[in-house]
Amino acid sequence: MKKIVISLFLFLLTAPSLSLAAEERNRDTARQIDALMNKALAKYHIPGASLAVVHRGQTIYQESWGTMSDGSAVTADTTFLIGSVSKPLTALAMMMLAEEGKLKLDEPIETYIPWFTYQTDSGKSIAVRHLLEQTSGIGAYDGMKVTDREDRDREKGIAQAAAELSGVKLGHTPGEAYEYNSANYLLLGAIVEAVSGQSFSAFMDTRIFSPLGMNRTAADYESAVRKGFVPGYRSWFGKPVKGEGLYDPSGAPYGYMSSSSADLAKFIKFMLYGGELISEQGLKQLRTPPESNRRYGLGWHFPRSGEKYPYHTGATPEYRSELFIMPEQDLGAVLLMNKYHELEAVAYLSIMEGIRSIMKGENPHLAEMNDSTQWLTLGVVILFAAVSVLSFIRLQRKTAINQPLWVSVGVLSLVLAAALIPLFTYSMGVSWRTVGLFLPDIEFLMQCLIAVLAVHGLVIFLFLAMKRKRQIKRACPKV
Repeated sequence: MKKIVISLFLFLLTAPSLSLAAEERNRDTARQIDALMNKALAKYHIPGASLAVVHRGQTIYQESWGTMSDGSAVTADTTFLIGSVSKPLTALAMMMLAEEGKLKLDEPIETYIPWFTYQTDSGKSIAVRHLLEQTSGIGAYDGMKVTDREDRDREKGIAQAAAELSGVKLGHTPGEAYEYNSANYLLLGAIVEAVSGQSFSAFMDTRIFSPLGMNRTAADYESAVRKGFVPGYRSWFGKPVKGEGLYDPSGAPYGYMSSSSADLAKFIKFMLYGGELISEQGLKQLRTPPESNRRYGLGWHFPRSGEKYPYHTGATPEYRSELFIMPEQDLGAVLLMNKYHELEAVAYLSIMEGIRSIMKGENPHLAEMNDSTQWLTLGVVILFAAVSVLSFIRLQRKTAINQPLWVSVGVLSLVLAAALIPLFTYSMGVSWRTVGLFLPDIEFLMQCLIAVLAVHGLVIFLFLAMKRKRQIKRACPKV
């Protein structure tokens, strides 16, 4: 009894100091995160951002910076498009339906959406699991044809987009190869609607968002606008330019849900500690890394090396997001930003990596934002324009010209002008529309280069024709 009393007395003496030490550590962590974020936002020219960090069941850090495009200050409840961070939420919906017996993950998708067809040489069906794991065999380029579009019906957009994809030719045997493709999650959205009897938006709202208290989260355009959605920013040479607010009515299952950092902190807590939506076994499946040779599980990416934990990045043409959970560290975080450019993606990754470093007690490091591609492309445009002007001057001054040579130069210019976009998109493996959405400055510069080449070729032929006409006049003077 005496030992117990002494132990209790010692605990009461040391508890306040331990509490003060923990508070000081949290304050120091907050100061480091503040410094990192302020530096990152200035370095990357990000107009507005919101960050939440969850540790040991508590939101230990919640801060927002800057403004939205309508001038409003960013807060923890500000609405951002979350891009592909929508995919883990869609995966949660699929797990819920599977546990309710309304679908089976290893059942062919035609069981649930029989109107969707595809061509395959293997005879093997696409299973629901293949869509979740991004191994359906549907090529990313085919997916780009039906994603990130505004021309969809706001009520039937998901089924409409899936119907446009129907008949697709598979590039791989289902389950054979990983190929990240948002169209896989578009089809999962169609399956949710088919088996639940609800619109995707209604299912997500009544079955996931409301139960988790995610009251600022939406999976349709009207609800997003009602909860504060405004256009974000596109990036031109690293600088933010207000966008037009692109929203794909069919895109909620894969990238067009809207949410806030406060709401996504609630989702993080669910993914770390579970709840009533799914069983512990179902939650474990969602958090389980894929086979050793793959890097995508049931709605989540996993690092290729080091500690395996679920994370997802997301992007629309005007917004960028990132969320991770580390169950073994009792840690998770979400970062939302209102600016995006594909060539800045690597730099943005270093922000969240810096957050993880701080939480580990290590020094953070921000990557350089490299806009050399844009400037190099601009240099090429200027160079070709200068060469074209010099060519015109030489042609005008010359009395005798090497016609076959100049004809070849003109033909080459026109051929390059016609082939530049197909060559660029083929080498990059993306559609030209996707280039315009996620690399707007590159699209503009490429169009300028095409115009320079086309004008160069046409003017050469115009000069040659005029010189030929003058030569004929001199050779055949009037009598």
